Amino acid sequence: ADKLAAAQAAKMDLGQAISAAQSQHGLKVVEAEIDLKKKQPVFEFKGVNAQNQEQKLKFSGTDAAQVVENKTDGAANKKYLDRLAAAKIGINDAIATALKHTSGKAVEVDLDDHLGVLTYDVKIIDANSKQVEVRVNAIDGTIKQ
Repeated sequence: ADKLAAAQAAKMDLGQAISAAQSQHGLKVVEAEIDLKKKQPVFEFKGVNAQNQEQKLKFSGTDAAQVVENKTDGAANKKYLDRLAAAKIGINDAIATALKHTSGKAVEVDLDDHLGVLTYDVKIIDANSKQVEVRVNAIDGTIKQ
C-alpha cells in the first residue's frame, strides 16, 4: 500500500527518477524503488558512481534535486560491476518491457542473477492494486516467468 501511495503522490515515475539519478547524480543504477518516508514519496537507489564506488542515493519523489541521502559505501561490489557490464539492455528499457507485459505502476526494479540468468526484476502495482513481479532478461529483453 505504501509503494502504491508513494507512486501516486510522486511527480515522476520510476523510469524518470532513474533517468534523473543517472543524469543529475552520475549513478549507474542497480536497484531502485519508491516508498513513503514520513508520508512523502522518496526514490531510493543503489548503484555505482563514476569513481566505481558503491553509492546509495535517495531523493524526493516530487523533486529529484531534493536529495534526502547520498552516501558512498567504498569500492563497488564486484557482482554489481559484473552485472552492469553484462547487461545488454538498459534498466529503463526493462521497465518499459515489463509495463507492456503487465500494465500498472513500476515501483521497484533490481538487476539480479537467477541461477546464471541475468534479469531485471520489475515490481509493478497493477490495476487491482496487486504487486506483480515481472522478470526481464537483461541480455535479450525477453520476459522470464
